[in-house]
Formats: sequence, structure tokens, C-alpha cells
Amino acid sequence: MTAWDPDLLAAPPLLDGEDRLPPEHKLFALRTLPLGEIRAIGFDMDHTLARYRAPEIDELAFKKAVRLLARDRGYSPWLLEMGYDPAFAVRGLLLDGLRGNVLKLNRERQVVRACHGTRILPRPELDAVYGRRRLSTSAKGFRNLDTLFEIPEGYLYARMVDGFDQGTLKAENYLQIFHDVRWAIDTAHRNGEMKGEILEHRDFFIPRDPQLALALDRLKREGKKLFLLTNSEWSFTAGVLGHLLDGQDEARPRWTDYFDLIVVSSRKPDFFLGTPLPAAIEGQPRCFTGGHAAWLEAQLGAEGEQILYVGDHIYGDVLRSKKNASWRTLLLVPELEHEIKLLEAKNHDMRDMLRLETIRRRTLRRASVLMDQWKRNRVRRHVLGPRLSAEATVALDHEAAHLASSAEALQRRAEIHSLELDTLTKSVEAAFNPTWGPMFRDRDEPTRFADQLQQFACAYTGRVANLYMYDPHMTVYAPVPTLPHERLG
Repeated sequence: MTAWDPDLLAAPPLLDGEDRLPPEHKLFALRTLPLGEIRAIGFDMDHTLARYRAPEIDELAFKKAVRLLARDRGYSPWLLEMGYDPAFAVRGLLLDGLRGNVLKLNRERQVVRACHGTRILPRPELDAVYGRRRLSTSAKGFRNLDTLFEIPEGYLYARMVDGFDQGTLKAENYLQIFHDVRWAIDTAHRNGEMKGEILEHRDFFIPRDPQLALALDRLKREGKKLFLLTNSEWSFTAGVLGHLLDGQDEARPRWTDYFDLIVVSSRKPDFFLGTPLPAAIEGQPRCFTGGHAAWLEAQLGAEGEQILYVGDHIYGDVLRSKKNASWRTLLLVPELEHEIKLLEAKNHDMRDMLRLETIRRRTLRRASVLMDQWKRNRVRRHVLGPRLSAEATVALDHEAAHLASSAEALQRRAEIHSLELDTLTKSVEAAFNPTWGPMFRDRDEPTRFADQLQQFACAYTGRVANLYMYDPHMTVYAPVPTLPHERLG
């Protein structure tokens, strides 16, 4: 037997000289997270404890929604012929139901990229519609794609807008399509047909992660109370978590053995806003439907910042638990692993982008100073002209010509750098997504999604299993915040 058994470890042990976790196994703290002060840790299920196979799960939802629209809302059978494109929509986008557009916003809630249907809007057309004003994303007619469940909704809406514009689909307007798509996606998830198919083919749709049980077990052994808080109903929850956790640990043969409290059909985010009474599930100790945050805290004997909640929904899981219950929050971003790999693959190009942008800005600054000196020269020539000697006049004119030519040369150089930078930037961003670029950034601006993450999450990571690699009593430190003048490198 070797010194370590790979079946008992979440990841191979670090070799001599290795003291760094691979980025995909890290927790990225945005606020210092003292795990030793955490008494209870809660988990969402869908796309948190359970990582569904994508894009297959999205295509299933897409097909179910399309059938509902054709069968129950009378849309053209043309819908049934549509294929699903998993590369179109990404998390963090915004649907504009009034105009038939899909939008990407920066942290100021300004539109930085847009499609009308699936057609990319050029910048002049985009500016004509939205300008540079801030959008109220909670206003009527807008829909935030904040969860992985909503990705198929973005593509379905865009394709139906295409069909409406082409005359293939009959509808009153874009807003009717918007509401019908919302109804179809929601119904596909709620009517039981899709969930039944997932459970029937759970080996395909719900891949097991052998590290998940190890992470939960370590937290339990170190004295943390664990709870499940999910909007899914009991039968689906039991089917999914039974598939993932039953029989993974001899000491915890059933999935319920990992949790001190289980709450299903929780109605998040209303769970954090109201005070409905919970209902016990017959024959299942410590299992309830409904309830509210204050009741849950009383059951756990922990409150506020003594609780860490792990979920994938920026609003329903993170924002509401933070603002209304003062819980600490860990946002699950399954797409993070893919983005990290692309960042590593494009590291050289991104360094070139930073170098070019630095040179461009310095060049423009130098050109600006030279142009100001040229203007001062011309003012002096005008004011002092009658009193200047012929030699002085010639000297001033010669200096002006030299300043002007030098400034123009610098401006041309900056334009060349801008073209190089634009080409390189488009190449890098297309590697993330040809239409939308990276999820967390647009050029040098954080996106609305990244801004929400920074505001409301204490930390973020790619999968629950990453918790195994952290001592449950350690402190995960956030980077020391600095002002621009403190960054002297």
C-alpha cells in the first residue's frame, strides 16, 4: 500500500516543493473569510451540490420549452426544427423584452454589447437605442440571466425574435414572445416531465464528483453543522442527492446523513423575506418544506455571520442571504474553471494587451504635452510678433514646426498601437465567447455580473469539492485593497 490512497483523497497530495493549489481548486475571497468562526454551512442543490452535464441539460430544457410553445401557445412548428446553440448565451446577460434584444452590461449598467435576436448590433446602432445611460435592470420588460438554468431562455428568445422579424412566427410583439418564452422555460422545469427524464437518465445528466462526499465529510468531522436549502421538491432532491452521495462513505450510507437540517421547496428568495411556517416531511427526520431564515437559524443554533451559504444564484442565493440574513456567502461559478483555463492559455496575449495599452497611453500623454507647447508657442508668436526680431520669429516658427511634427508622429504611433490592440483584444475575447467575450469583463471594464459578485459574495469558487482543500478552521484572506496611488509597481 502506498503512503496515500487516491480513493481517500479529494486531490493527489502536493509533492515536495509544491505549495500552491491549481487555480481551479481555489476559493477566491473577496472579503476575508474566517472559516473558524463559521458554525453552520448551507448548500443549494441545483448547479451547486449537483453539477448537471452541460450543454446537454440546457438542450433538454430548450427542447421541452419549444414543444410547449408549439403545443400550448400555438406557435409555428418551425420552432421544432430549431437546433440548440450552446455558445450563444452566457450568464450575466440581460433580455430586453420590449425591443427584442440581448444585452451585456458593464458595472455601471451601461450596454457594452448587444444582439437583436441573434444579430450582433454594431456600435452606432447600439448607441442609437441605448446611448450611455444606465439601465434599470429590474424594470418591466427586462430579464436577468443570472443562473445556468436561464441560459436556454436567452437563446430561445433570440431565435424567436429572428423568426418574428422574418415573418416565420406570429406574435403581437417582442414582449409577447418574451413572456411566452419565460412561461415555457419555467413550465418545463416545474411540470415534472423534465425532472423525470433527468432522474431516469441520471447517470448521464448528473455526473458524480467523488470529491463531493469527501468535502462534506471533512466539514462534518470538524464540527460544522451542514444544511441543505433548495427550491427543488423532495422527490427530485432525494433522487439527485441519493445518486451523488448514497454509498460514498461507509460512515454515511445515505445522503441525508451528511446534513443536520434539510429544507426543500424553500421558495428562495422569499425564504429570506417572509415568515411562513415550515412543514415536516413525514418519515424523514430533520427534513422540512418551506420555512424562513429566522426559523432555520433557531434550528441550527447559529445566526448571521456564523452561517456560510453556498449557492449559484447571485440574487436568490447570495444577495438575499447577505442583505436580509447577514449570512456569509460563497458563490458557485461552474463556468470559472473554463475561464481560468482560457486566462492561462491567453496569458501571453493578455500581457501584450497590457503592454500595448500602457505604451498607447504614454504616447498620447506625450503628444498632448507637445501640442500644448505648440499652442503656447503660437500664442507667444501672436502676442509678441511686432516686438520680435526676425531671427526670433524664425526660431519660434522653427520650434512650432518641430513641435507639431513630433506631436503628429506620436499621435500616428498611438493610432497604430490602437489598431494592434483592437485586433489582439478581439482575438482574446472571441476565445471566451465569439459574441460576448469574457463573463467577468468587457475590455478593461468589469461586467454587471462581476460587479454583483464583488458586492455580495464573500468568496467564489468553481465547485463545492474545492472546500476539501481548506482547513475548516483557517481564515481565507482576501487581497489587501489598495488605492491607485498605492500600487507602485
